[in-house]
Amino acid sequence: MMEKIYNMKLKGQQWGNHICPEIRAKVNLLKKAQRHYQVLPNGLNWFEVRGATDAYEVDLERLWQLNGYGCAHFVASISFLNKDVKAYIYNMFSTTIFRKAYNYITAPMNSSDMWPETNYTPPLPPINRRMPGRPTTKRKKSTTENIGTHRYLQGDRSQQGYLSTEKAPKVKCEETEETKSLCEAKCGIVVHGI
Repeated sequence: MMEKIYNMKLKGQQWGNHICPEIRAKVNLLKKAQRHYQVLPNGLNWFEVRGATDAYEVDLERLWQLNGYGCAHFVASISFLNKDVKAYIYNMFSTTIFRKAYNYITAPMNSSDMWPETNYTPPLPPINRRMPGRPTTKRKKSTTENIGTHRYLQGDRSQQGYLSTEKAPKVKCEETEETKSLCEAKCGIVVHGI
């Protein structure tokens, strides 16, 4: 954590501009996209921005709450007034705010063998609580693992050792063509889990 804060502090000190580089790159993309729009003034800070198939109302007095730096229509309106787009970007995207966020340090600590001894009771581990639901088995069986000498058909599935979680209407033995319970009674093999 200390290393991350230190690296971010160094990163912020290298930025000379007023706006953070990621936001500056996004605004530059918006400046490229604004060339496709025609701006019609309707008041001092109120515009209609028209594209090829759409038109948008833009009010520069209204705060841009979604992303903090506006959209292509917003940038087109500001460019129509020959003003700098960076003046309209929220202050939270400035490099000074970034530097203030990483200005603080976390103090390093000595290892636990150098801590002063106290008369407080040592902390205990958390209480083991039983989780809700059925407990899991110790070992989950593989789908390719043989369960017995017989192979059972469930619906149209006939894989060796297939464990179905769906309830099929009838399960039949391949060798005797009997249902599972009759096959177990005749052959004497009890297969669990199917």
